[in-house]
Parts: sequence; C-alpha cells; structure tokens
Amino acid sequence: MRILPKSLWLRSSLSAILFITALPGLTAEILAISPSLELYGTFHSMGVIVIVDPASDPDRDAVASVEYRTGNDSFHPGFHLTRVDADRFVGSLFWLTPDTLYDVRVTLTDPDGGSLDGIILSDTASTRAELTFPNPQTTYYVSPNGSDNPPGDGSIEHPFASVARALEEAQEGDAVILRGGVYHQGDIDPPRSGLDNAPILIQGYPGETAVLDGADPTTFTWTPTSGGVYRTTLNVSNTHLIAVNGDRLYPYRSLSDLQNLIWEIPGFYVDGNDAYVRLENGADPNQQTMTVSRFSQAFELGVDNIYFYNLTFRHYGGGSYPKAIYINGGSGIVVDHCVFAMNDVGVALKRETHRNVVQHCEFYDTVFHWPWDAVKAGSGLETGGVYMYDPVTGRGNVIRYNTFHDFFDGLSCTPSQNAALTNETDVYENLFYRCGDDGVEVDGQSSNVRLWENEFYDVLAGISVAPVYTGPTYAIRNIIHKIGAGVHSYSGLSFKFNSGYDDSGAIYLFHNTCYAARDGSDGLTIHSPGAWTVIYSRNNVWSGMDYAISNSNTSQPIDFDYDLLFTEREGELVWWADIDDRHLETLEEVRTVLGIEAHGIHARPDFVNPSNGDFNLAPNSPLRDAGVILPGINDHFNGAGPDIGAIEAPDSIIKDWSVWQ
Repeated sequence: MRILPKSLWLRSSLSAILFITALPGLTAEILAISPSLELYGTFHSMGVIVIVDPASDPDRDAVASVEYRTGNDSFHPGFHLTRVDADRFVGSLFWLTPDTLYDVRVTLTDPDGGSLDGIILSDTASTRAELTFPNPQTTYYVSPNGSDNPPGDGSIEHPFASVARALEEAQEGDAVILRGGVYHQGDIDPPRSGLDNAPILIQGYPGETAVLDGADPTTFTWTPTSGGVYRTTLNVSNTHLIAVNGDRLYPYRSLSDLQNLIWEIPGFYVDGNDAYVRLENGADPNQQTMTVSRFSQAFELGVDNIYFYNLTFRHYGGGSYPKAIYINGGSGIVVDHCVFAMNDVGVALKRETHRNVVQHCEFYDTVFHWPWDAVKAGSGLETGGVYMYDPVTGRGNVIRYNTFHDFFDGLSCTPSQNAALTNETDVYENLFYRCGDDGVEVDGQSSNVRLWENEFYDVLAGISVAPVYTGPTYAIRNIIHKIGAGVHSYSGLSFKFNSGYDDSGAIYLFHNTCYAARDGSDGLTIHSPGAWTVIYSRNNVWSGMDYAISNSNTSQPIDFDYDLLFTEREGELVWWADIDDRHLETLEEVRTVLGIEAHGIHARPDFVNPSNGDFNLAPNSPLRDAGVILPGINDHFNGAGPDIGAIEAPDSIIKDWSVWQ
C-alpha cells in the first residue's frame, strides 16, 4: 500500500492488508500487480482511491464496490467507486463523524474473470478532527492608536500599531488581537508558521469590530473635465476598485467607454495614477463618499497554520489579481467568523495548499445589478468570495457554513487544471443569493469534489459543472430555487453543464430540490455544447415553469430515475431535441420514447411554503417515501423509503442499519 505524506494529515495505517480470493494456479505475475488503496479523510467525508495496473483490465469493465465501518460494527455498503481512468477508481464516503477511525474495504470485480476479479483491498483511516482554537501562550495587541515604537510593546496597555509588527513577535501558539477600529494596512506576510496543535491566531477583540481596509485614507480632490467625468491623481497606479457611497463602480476599459457609459452604469477608468469617474446623473464626486483601493491584499500566506477569527476585510482591489487573503502555498489556514466586503476576491488559493478551512464567514459585493455582458467584457470580476487559481495541487480544502451574496459568481472551488490526484474538496451548508451568474463554479479539475446541503436563490445558475474534468463530482441535497435572476436575457439553470472544453467526468446528482420560479426556466436544462461520462440523477425534484427537463444535448449519456418531474406549463412535461415530437406531455411518453425515469413521478411536489423558501414536505406530498435507496447516500431515512428531494421528513421511524448488513 502507498504510505501517505504526513502533510496530508491522514491517520492511516502504515500498510493496508491485501486480500486475494483463492484462485487455482495463482502466479507471481498476478501477485505483482498489487493494486493499491488510498484513503483521504476530511471532517464528514472520505476519499477512496484505488490504483490498478491498466494492463490488468484492458477493456475497463471491472468495477469497485466499497464498504466501511467503525469499531467492531458490521460493514455498511457505500456508493460504488467510479472508473475515472485506465489506472484509477475514485469515490467518496459521506456523512461520517469527525475524528473517527473507519475501516474501509474495496472489492474489485471483473466480469471477464481477469486478474483483478475477487481482489479485496482494506485499510483504515481517520476523518479530520473538528477545529479547536487553543488558548494562546502569549498575546500581542494591536490598535489603530498604538505604536510600533516604545512604549509600544504589544501589551494591552501599549499595543502595536501594525499587524505586521505584532506578527514579527508572535511564535507558534501565540495570538495577535486587534482592537476595534480601521486598519489601513496590507501586503502583510507572516514570517513564520504555526503548528498543527499550536496555530498563530489573528483575531478581532471580542465585542469590537476590527476592520482591515485596503483603501487609501486620502481625501482626493476631483476636477471636472467634460460630460460629467471627473479626474484625480492617485497615490498608487492601476487600482481596480473605486466605489461611491458604498457601491462599487464599473471598471471601464477606456476613457472613451467611460465618457459614453457604454454599459449604462456609473464607472471609472484608470490610466497609471490618473483616475476618472462618471457617477449617476453626473454627480460631483467631491460631494460623495469615495473609496479608492490602495492594497492588492491584506495577507499573503506561504506559511502554515494561521487562524483568522472575527475580522472584517474590505476594499482590497489594488493592482492586478487583488484578494484580501491570498493562501499562496500555505496549508492548515483557517478563516472563521470573518466578513469580506467588496474585495475583488475574499479568499484565494494557489499552488500546494492543503486542508484549509473557510467557515462561518460572510462574503459580499455590490455587482449583482450590473449587466451580465458588462461583467463578461473584461471587468475582471467573475471571481467571487472564494476563488481557486491555477494551479491548486493541494487537497482537502473545506468551505462550509458561509454566506455569499451580491456577486457575479459566488465562489469557485476548483482550479482549471493541475489538481492533485484527487481534489477532496468539500463545499457544504453554504447560502448563496443574488448572484448574477453562478452560485458555485465547479469548472475545472474536479475529482472527489462534493457539494451538499447548500441553498441557492436569486441566481442565474445554481451550480456550474461546465466542465468537471476527471470526476466524480457529487451534488447532494442542495436546494436551488428562483433561478434566472440578474440583468441578462437568459433562462435560469439549476445546474449548468454546457461548455466547449474537454469532457467532464461522472456527475452524480442525488436528492437535490430544484424549483424554478421564474417564467421560462426549467427544473433542469441541459444545453449544448458539452460532453461528459454520465449525468446520473436519483431522487431529485425537477420542477420548472416551462419544462421539468429540457435537453438540447441529447448525444451525451444520462441515467435518470426515481426523480419527480413537474412543470407549471399546462400540457407539457419534457422537451427533448432530435426526436420527431420534441414535446413529451406525460411520464409514460418519457419512459417509452427516452427510456428514462422508469420509476419517476409526475406530480406537483407539494412543499410547505416554497415561495418563502420553505421546502419541507407537506403532509401529503408525493415526495414522501418515494425515492430509491442509495447505499452510502441516504441510508438513514425515515418511513418506508427515502423521500425525494433535499429534505427528509422527520415524522417517521428511522430505518435500522441492519437492513444493510
């Protein structure tokens, strides 16, 4: 078995046990194949990766099933692994308990009876322990009214003035605490790492609001030129963020474009240190509150185990590729209970950066009302609250319990290329609203990327998987509603599949509630172009205003069953390109003509109050107990079977594990 580097923080046994079913005439050549098993645990899930010799299964028809247990319990089946390449099976375990050892067993089966047939791989690994914030050994205080010179010594009585000065002193296990106020500071590069069990903590003082502000505190004088345009000279060149009265101005690409307001929204243009603005109705910027970004970033982190807590980051938009916190090769970074207000990117990740956590934060901007075409025309603001640049070769990053709003895209959780063997990225229990394009972009290298229990509303598209290279990618129990929002002429999408790039891997959609509430939007739309291994749909709600499902890319493989299909459009159900009658009005037609949804349901889903975002099931909802059992996905259901959709109704007897033993 492979022995994992300590940097991955796996508590796996040093060697796994390879069981091979007794076969007559077993040869040394077969034994030399030695398929390997790797386990990678996060808080509530675990990646399962099996490497095989491609020559052992040249037609690639072998399959890999997985079981798991804790302690001396019986093994429970998980959802099967996916063949993602000639040499690799990849899959995930879900709903695990943090800081818990799991025994994992993978069985390989080859219908050809080849050398893989009957091989059992076994290993043990732990999920990640929940985060703790240990009491600091030494605390250094910072205040806007402090001093980096004597008598400033970092004590609460004589705090430092700069965060950088405090970090020069802070060692492993120490804390830097910022008193309330505004810190016009940036480009902070912590000189040392913390330890796994003794991080360096940077936090706001309890009960006070500490704001790290990338804006220039200078009050600029703006001189009128012509046509409502005003000019000033900045202290830095080529800033990318100028705001008026708390609203970001659009970054026009030329002075002529600004003068003519080609996008019909207020904006600015910067040429070196010369800045030009044109405000609504030609307003005088000298009479407004103007914000001009000076710093490109607050922190750049090439070190490990730095924790941020209870801080506000705003106005980091200076220069090229600005971001408030830049995790550039650092690992074990935690960003917790922080606010990110109007930064080009809140938290950015790049290079080998493992096991970072962004949680309980709020990310927002003011660009939701901008025209979609304007953002796409070189604004540089298709980024969002969290963004992964190329390459990100780290694994095990977690984004959870956050709120993202008033962006173009909420977050990007995959690099376009050069990811490690698998991503092992978890995005769960986040809220996304007022996003002019995608709530979450999973566009790029995506192998064991898992999105569960997120909510999306007032977005153009909920989750973009366009494309997701390698796979598998999982979307489980997400709620996506009120799609189609923003300033554009497009219909809303619950999931976006279409792309002109290389093929996507397997995409698994389980127990999602997709409820279109705007005219012209479908429960699920599949556009062209785009190619993928499979879109596999079980126990989802596809409820549209136009069609339940609309597919204009019918050459690509799908596997749909046990979903609920509904549309408000009378006399319609599914639209399907490349058949004689593209309008399928009944579920029976869908089954007969398309060969999908053999166990699907055509009915109004009947939620408690969907117009107000309550997608709990009404007492007589047809979704109750109507789903199919998916081992490892919905084992703990109530009643006679799992409910279809994102929310399992709580008012029945919990199913016993023994049925899976």
